Amino acid sequence: MFLWDSNILRCFGEGNPTLQQYLSLTPWSEIALPSVVAAEVLRGRCDFALKAVPSKAPFAHRLLMETHQLLSRFNVVVFDEECVEVMENLRRKHTTHKCYADMMIAAVAISGNHIVVTRNQKHFAKFLPKDQLANWVDEFHS
Repeated sequence: MFLWDSNILRCFGEGNPTLQQYLSLTPWSEIALPSVVAAEVLRGRCDFALKAVPSKAPFAHRLLMETHQLLSRFNVVVFDEECVEVMENLRRKHTTHKCYADMMIAAVAISGNHIVVTRNQKHFAKFLPKDQLANWVDEFHS
């Protein structure tokens, strides 16, 4: 399974041509979002919708609904009890708190033996081996 992070999801919405090449070769059933990514994306949209000035509120709420529809197209891999154990091991090895969400995504990938698709491989390189990382936006390998 290929787990997308939020920057790949953004590129999907923008119709990135390299990403489209990968999508033409990968069954949709093999692509998923970690529940962490769904939470990050929805948190941003919800905050925007709830804090928008009245004149921007209709746009903010439409964007929230469009994002909800987009997310519903994806399989979602939930951060579960198995991920907790992996996360605790990662936290013992890596003391930084700056990349907590990335660490959570890595825990999902490790627990399910998934590949994280990201443009920010350096964020995940400390958590995952190279064979569990891919970049479907900036490079194409057939």
